[in-house]
Amino acid sequence: MNAIKICIIADQIYKSGGIERVLSHRINHWIKDGYEVHLITSENEGRSPYFFYDLRLVRHDLAGGFDKSISLLSPLNLKLAYRYFFKLRAAIKNINPDVIVMTNYNYDYYFLPLIAAGTHCIKEYHSSFSQKTNAIDGLKKYYTKFYDTHVFLSKEEAYLHSLNGSVVIPNPIVMSDDSPCELTKRRKVIMTAGRIVAIKGFERLLASWSTIASKYPDWRLEIYGDGEHTYIQSLQALIEHHDIAANTAIYPSSPDIISKMLDSRIYAMSSLSECFPMVLLEAMQSRMAIVAFDCPTGPRNILKNNKTGILVENHHISDFSRSLEKLMTRTDLAQALADNGCLEVRQYDAKAVMKKWNTLIDETCFS
Repeated sequence: MNAIKICIIADQIYKSGGIERVLSHRINHWIKDGYEVHLITSENEGRSPYFFYDLRLVRHDLAGGFDKSISLLSPLNLKLAYRYFFKLRAAIKNINPDVIVMTNYNYDYYFLPLIAAGTHCIKEYHSSFSQKTNAIDGLKKYYTKFYDTHVFLSKEEAYLHSLNGSVVIPNPIVMSDDSPCELTKRRKVIMTAGRIVAIKGFERLLASWSTIASKYPDWRLEIYGDGEHTYIQSLQALIEHHDIAANTAIYPSSPDIISKMLDSRIYAMSSLSECFPMVLLEAMQSRMAIVAFDCPTGPRNILKNNKTGILVENHHISDFSRSLEKLMTRTDLAQALADNGCLEVRQYDAKAVMKKWNTLIDETCFS
């Protein structure tokens, strides 16, 4: 019997974000489990993937050439989209997949129902539910009916969307056999990692840190990530404004972010919105003490307040500062939260999560 053929559609795989990391884990597991996997990208443009992919992955880089600095509805992008439609149609016809997994909301999302009639199409969701009702959001919602299955990262997200054919499968994490050392044996570092973009709320993290940084000159705040140069410059200016440059730094993203976590004590998440942040699972696995704003909706679906981390009411910057200081000064509390988190994260082991994905794919193809 021929292997089940899975086609995944994504915008790119050259960036260092959580979605890209999850995608590499899943694809590698699928290939290891005997599936034939194809990956279609629209914006990779020949660049090397940031994370490792099994060499048996069949990649189709269609190079849409879209200009993201202007509206996707601009004349230029619509002209490019017209050309891209035929590229995508030809690729899917050539692959002839048993199932297609859509990861984004680019043109592919709207084209697929016209191209892949008769093929089981799965839409997975990596952003938090939004109550916005502009024209684009209305169009996105309308097109959901053309997808057979909807995969959400948490029960809350599935409930908020209320779509037929909903399935909950969280992000997986590859568990390590190594036991992370105690916090007191690590550097006195508060760290965070992710794309350097406004939605990550770094401004309020810097504001929180600025109120206590001078009291603890032996502590540092380290931010890891890549982003637009102008935005990073604005954060650097904010660091200077708060007079915290002596113990605050922004570093490029690291392919081995786990090693940074294993040598840091506290993980701080200041995002304005998160769906199911992979980086929190990695911080828990690394036995870090965690502070996060209770933003919609991811952190509260991963952390148990005052058991596996501290959830701070969204936008309450002073409370975030106090929570950081509490973990900096109360090593017993920080260690207890870190230990509990390290145990709790085992439920997201990649083997268990991928079993759910495999069951979904198999039932889809053999039902």
